[in-house]
Amino acid sequence: MRRVVITGIGVISPVGTGKNTFWNALLAGKSGIGPVTAFDSTKYAAHIGGEVRDFVADCHVKKQQPDRMGRASQMAIGATRLAIADSGLELDSIPRRRIGVSMGTTSGEPIFVEQ
Repeated sequence: MRRVVITGIGVISPVGTGKNTFWNALLAGKSGIGPVTAFDSTKYAAHIGGEVRDFVADCHVKKQQPDRMGRASQMAIGATRLAIADSGLELDSIPRRRIGVSMGTTSGEPIFVEQ
């Protein structure tokens, strides 16, 4: 039997980026729902949504070029980096085949969905 151990959590959400910010927002009953500002929503029936407003790609995407990828990809990298940092693990001492990532997201890159 194989064990699976969750060692780190990386959260990027409409109520905050980072595990502690997210958790404290949940405890405070904070809502991440508000007017859509990321794009012009006038041609849609809904004009409110849950937008991530505090994510700064340059703080999380170091080796790749953030301006050459979609925001969902930037956030995926950011969440992974947050989870690795939260784990406290030294990844160079662990065989790569023993590391996995489980990620939940929306529909991916919105620009591709809109097109």
